[in-house]
Amino acid sequence: MDYKQLLLKLGFIPKDKTVDIYIKQYRQHEGYSIEIDFANQSINYGTILCESKTTQNFSQPENFVVLECVDRLLVKGYKPTDITLEKTYPSGRGHSGRLDILVKKDKKAFLMIECKTWGKEFDNELKKIHKDGGQLFTYFQNDTNADYLMLYASHLTSGGVKYRCEIIKIEDNYRIAGNVEDTFARWSKLTYTNGIFEDWVNAYEYQNKLLIKKDLVPLTEADSGTIFHGFLSILRKHSVSDKPNAFNKIFNLFLAKIYDEKKRETDELDFQWKEREDDPVNFQVRLIDLHKKGLYEFLRKEITGISDDDFEYKTQEELYKKKKEKLKFNKIFDIKDVIDDESFDDNFRVLKEVVQLLEKYQIRYPRKQQHLSDFFERLLTTGLKQEAGQFFTPPPITKFIVRSLPVKEMIEAEANQPVAKLPAVIDYAAGSGHFITEIMEAYQDTINNIDTTNYYPDAQNEIAAWRTNPYSWAAKYVYGIEKDYRLVKVAKVGCYFYGDGLAQIIHGDGLDSFTKSKSYVGLLKENKITDDSTKAQFSIVVSNPPYSVDAFKGDLRNIDAGKDFSLYSSLTDRSKEIESLFVERTKQLLKDGGVAGIVLPGSILSNGGIYTKTREIILQNFDIVAITELGSNTFMATGTNTVVLFLKRKNGNFFNKTKDALAESLAMHKDNTINEIEKPISKYVGYVWDGLTYKDYLTLLKKNPNEAVQNHEIYKEYRGKINSKTEAEFWDVTLFTEAEKILYYILALPQKVVLVKSGEKDAEKRFLGYEFSNRRGSEGIHPVQRGKTIEECTQLFDSHNHKNPTKASSYIYMAFEGDYSFPIDREMQSNVSRIDLIDLLTFDRNDFEKSISLSAKKKVKIESKWEIVRIGDIVDNLDNRRIPLSQSEREKGVYPYYGATGIIDYVKDYIFDDRLVLIGEDGAKWGAGENSAFIAEGKYWVNNHAHVLKAKANKVIDKFLVEVLNFLDLSAYITGLNVPKLNQTNLNNIKIPLPPISLQKEVVAEIVKIDKQRADIIGTINKLTDEIESLFLDAYEVATDTYRLSDNEKFSVAIGKRVLTHDLVLQDGIPVYSANVLEPFGNIDKSLIEDFSIPSILWGIDGDWMVNYIPENIPFYPTDHCGVLRVLSADIYPKYVAWVLRKEGTDKRFSRQLRASIDRITGITIKAPSPLKQKEVIAKVEELEKQVANARKSLETTQALKADILKKYL
Repeated sequence: MDYKQLLLKLGFIPKDKTVDIYIKQYRQHEGYSIEIDFANQSINYGTILCESKTTQNFSQPENFVVLECVDRLLVKGYKPTDITLEKTYPSGRGHSGRLDILVKKDKKAFLMIECKTWGKEFDNELKKIHKDGGQLFTYFQNDTNADYLMLYASHLTSGGVKYRCEIIKIEDNYRIAGNVEDTFARWSKLTYTNGIFEDWVNAYEYQNKLLIKKDLVPLTEADSGTIFHGFLSILRKHSVSDKPNAFNKIFNLFLAKIYDEKKRETDELDFQWKEREDDPVNFQVRLIDLHKKGLYEFLRKEITGISDDDFEYKTQEELYKKKKEKLKFNKIFDIKDVIDDESFDDNFRVLKEVVQLLEKYQIRYPRKQQHLSDFFERLLTTGLKQEAGQFFTPPPITKFIVRSLPVKEMIEAEANQPVAKLPAVIDYAAGSGHFITEIMEAYQDTINNIDTTNYYPDAQNEIAAWRTNPYSWAAKYVYGIEKDYRLVKVAKVGCYFYGDGLAQIIHGDGLDSFTKSKSYVGLLKENKITDDSTKAQFSIVVSNPPYSVDAFKGDLRNIDAGKDFSLYSSLTDRSKEIESLFVERTKQLLKDGGVAGIVLPGSILSNGGIYTKTREIILQNFDIVAITELGSNTFMATGTNTVVLFLKRKNGNFFNKTKDALAESLAMHKDNTINEIEKPISKYVGYVWDGLTYKDYLTLLKKNPNEAVQNHEIYKEYRGKINSKTEAEFWDVTLFTEAEKILYYILALPQKVVLVKSGEKDAEKRFLGYEFSNRRGSEGIHPVQRGKTIEECTQLFDSHNHKNPTKASSYIYMAFEGDYSFPIDREMQSNVSRIDLIDLLTFDRNDFEKSISLSAKKKVKIESKWEIVRIGDIVDNLDNRRIPLSQSEREKGVYPYYGATGIIDYVKDYIFDDRLVLIGEDGAKWGAGENSAFIAEGKYWVNNHAHVLKAKANKVIDKFLVEVLNFLDLSAYITGLNVPKLNQTNLNNIKIPLPPISLQKEVVAEIVKIDKQRADIIGTINKLTDEIESLFLDAYEVATDTYRLSDNEKFSVAIGKRVLTHDLVLQDGIPVYSANVLEPFGNIDKSLIEDFSIPSILWGIDGDWMVNYIPENIPFYPTDHCGVLRVLSADIYPKYVAWVLRKEGTDKRFSRQLRASIDRITGITIKAPSPLKQKEVIAKVEELEKQVANARKSLETTQALKADILKKYL
C-alpha cells in the first residue's frame, strides 16, 4: 500500500519545517493532531492513551488500518481522551491480549474495535468469531460494560478509502455469562454492517439503518448454512423443546416476509426489528398483520389480525396493555408457549432474534434460487414432523420422476395449437410441494427453449408472454392439493423459494368429490365425468400419496366416496390402504395418453385383498412403462421399501372392448385376433400351459379335458385347491379364472417394462447420490461424495440431458417415447433392465391375484421319474410362531437364536422344542449348493428372517427335504430387486420330486454317510487351525522385541481410494477389497499400488474386524474402507504381523462402532520373537496351511457327491 497516498486521502499534509513528516489537526478536538514520521517509521497519536507501541510503527499493514479507524472516530466526533489503543487484557494461557481500539463513554467501555487488513485476514477473523467468538469475545469477557463489538477493515481504492465492519450488539444477558463459551452460546450470531460511522448516527450512539427493499441481500450458499444453523442455535440457546412447532412458526414468518417483499425498491420493510421504534408488542402486531395479509394473498385464507380499532382505550399505555393481553392468546408466532408476562417476554426474545436473522436476506425471486431451496430442504428434513402416512419426497427423487416423464414432448404437442395450451399437472397429496416446484421448473425450462418458428401466430405470442412473465401460466395449469393446512403453507412458501409461487395450492382432500368439494377450483371442478377418460382434465399426475393410514375411512371428506370409488366397497372401518384410492383417483384425473409418476409402498404390487383390485385398475387402465424399486435409504423418515410406478393412461373403453372380444372368442371357441394380437389364446396356452396345444386347451374350455390336460400340473392344482360342492361349481370357478388369466395376458402381452433398482445399503447410497444425517451441524440431505453436488453423484437423472446412458431416468424417458432399443450402459446394467410385463405376472396358480413381481419369472422345470409336488402340500408352515428380538431385547442364555443362515446368538428362553426345517426368508443365498435350508432341533428361538417348516411325517422326511432344497437353484422363487426375499407364497410353490418314503430313507442314508465324511474333514480343518493358532501364540508369548506400527522405517501404513460402482468391470481386472478384506466385492481395470513384490496385510477400517494376508506378486485394489500394512524390515515376518494385528484388533474390540482408523492402527505396538524363531514358526504354519487347503478341496468334493446321489435317485 502507498501509505502517503492513504494519508493524503485522509487529509494529512506535510508538516512545515520538517522532512518526511505528515500531520493532521482535528480542530473540533481543540487542536489535537496526529503525526506520521516516515524517516523513523513511527506514528505519534499525541494525547491518545497507548498501552503499547505495537501499532505506532510501520511494521505491519494492520497498523495503518488502526490509524484510519482512529481518524474516522475523531472525524465522527469521538474525543481523543475517550480512545485507548492497544488496551491490554489477560487472555489466558499465560499471555496477554491487546484490543486494537477501546472507545469509552462516560468513562465506561462503549465500543471495542479489532482491526484487520482488508480481505483474507478480515474474513478469517469473522469466521473465527462465528465459530467461537474470536478475539473480541475474549476482550469483552474482561470488560462487560461494552455495548458494541466491531471487527473493522479498510483499504485505499481509486475512489478513496473504503471500510467495512461487522458490529455485534451486546444484549443484557450476554453480560452475566460466566465465560467466553457461555457468552458465545447466548449470542444470536447476528452482526450488523452499519450503525456507528454512518451520516445518520451521532458519536457515542448506535443506530442501525432501517432496511428498504433494495437493501435486501441475495442469498449465498454460505448464508443458507448460516441462517439454518443460526435458527437451530437460537432454539438451543432459549431451550425451545418443541422443535416441530418452532419450524411451523418459521414458515408463518416466511409467509409474512414473502408478502413484505412485494413492496417497491425504495419502500421501508416491515419485516425487521426497528431499533428505537419497536417494542415487544407493536413489533409482533406488525408481523401478525403481514402474516394475515400474506395468508389471504397467497392462500385465500382470512384470519383476524390485531388493530387499534379493536380496543376501547383512553391512553396509549392502556392500548399497549390490551394489545399485549390479546397477543398472549394469539399463537401465530408462539415459538415458545406463552401463558403469562414472563413467557411472553421469553417468546419475544426468540422471535426478535429469528426476525433479525432473516430480515436482511431476499427470499422472493422470479426463478428458482438454489441456495434458498437448499435452506428450505434443510428445514423440511430437520424440523417438520411427518404425520400419518406422510413422507416428504427428497428433491433428487422428485427430479428423477419429473426427468423421466416426456414433459418436453407433451408441452410441445399442447402448445402448437391455434390457441396455445399447456398440459395440466396435479399432485393430489402435495405435502411440502416438492413435485409442484420441480414440475414448474421443468415446464419453464421447456417453454424458454421451445423453437416456435413453425407455430401458429397466436401460439407464438402466448409462449412469448410465458417467457416474459415466468410462471404466469402456473395458476391455470399446475394444481396441488394438501389436507394438512400446515403443509399447505409450507408448499406455498416453497413455491416462492423455488420461484414466483403462482401454482394452485389447495387446502383440501385429494380424494374429495369433484362436484361437491368446497375447496376444488378450476380444472378440478371440470373433472366431474370420472368414467370417461376423454373428459378428464389432466395430462400429468406426480405424487407421493400417504399410505398405511389407520382407519382413514372415517376421515374422508368425500361423502360420496362410495359412489366415486369402486374400491370403496372393499374397505372396512379399520382399513389403512388409502394409497389404493389414490391409484383410482389417478385413473379419474388423467386423460387419454396422460402420464403418471407415483410413489407407492412396494406391497401394492404383491399383497392381496384390496391391493389385488388396485392392480386390476392399473392393468386395465394403464400401460406400465416402468417400475423403480427404492430401498430404505431413500426417505429420511421411513425405512419402508417403496416403488415408483410410471404409467400411461389407456383409452377408457379399451379394457371393456378387449373383455367383450375375448368373451366372444371363448363363447364361440374361436381364437380370434384381439387388439392386433393374432391367435392370443394359443399364445396364452403356449406361455402358461406347457406342453399343451390349443386343441388340448379347447377340451378344458368344453369341460371335457383330455388326458394331456388332466395330467397337467395346473389342472391338478385346480382340482386340489378349488373348494367346490358340485362339479358344475368347479367348472364355473375354473373357466372364470382361465378367462381372467387370458384377459390379463392379452392386456400385458404388448408391454415391456423398464425396471430400475436402487440396490442395497452402500450401493443404494451410491446410486441415489445422497444420504441423510441427523448429526448436529450437518442435519439434512448431503451428497455421498464430499466436494460434489448430489447431481454430480447421482445415477438417477441428468438435469440437462434426457438421453444420458449413465442415468436411470433416460431409460424411462425413452420408454415413454416408445424406444426400448436404447442400449443399457455397462455401468447401469446392475440397476436397469427391461422385462416383458407378462414375465412379471404369475399365471400358473389356481388363484390369480395379478401380483406383479419385480424380477422376471424363470421357468423352473424339474425332470424326474417321481411325482412333482409343492412344498406347501408336504409341510406345515409355523412362521406365525416366530418372534424377532432386537439386540437390546435379547437376554443372554443357553438357547440358540436362529436367523436366516443359522445360529446368530444365544438367549435366555425358547419358543420351539421340536425338530424342524428352517430356510432363509431374506438375508440368505438360494443358489444350488448354498445350503439355504437346515435342521434345527432341541430348544431354540427363531427370528423372522427364517421360515419354519414341519415336515408332514407321512409325506416327506425332513432331512430329505433339506437336501433337495439345497440341491436345487431356488433363485427363480426369489423376489425383490433391492432386498432379495423368499416370501411364504413362493416358498409354498417351490416344486420338488417326491419319491416314496422308503426311497427317501435310502437317499438320506447315503447322504448321512457323506455328512459323516464332511464332519470328519471339518474336524480336521478345525484341529489344523487350532495348531496354527497355538504356534503363533507360543511365539508371541516368548517375544522380547517391540515394534510400533508408526515406525516408517519398518512399516508402511496406508488406506485405499474410494471406488464407485461404475468403476468396476465385469471381466478381467484385479480384485477390489473394501471393509470385508476376506472377499473382494468386484474387479477394477486400474491400479492404485504399483509394486506388489512384497506381501500385504489388509484390515477393514469400518466394518466387522478382520485381517487378510495377501502374498507377494498378487495385485489388488484397496478402497477407502481398507487399510494396507506392509513390512519393510527383514527382522519381522509379514505373516506373523498379520496374526498379531488380528489379535490386537480383537483385544481392542475394533468394530463398526470403534473404527480401525489409520491413527488407531499406527498407535499399536506389537511384540515379536527373534527373526529365527519367526522363520521357524512360519515354516510350520505354511505346512499346516497346505493341509488345510487340501482338506477344503475334499470338503468341496463331498458337496458334489451329495449332488450325484440326488441325481441318481431322482
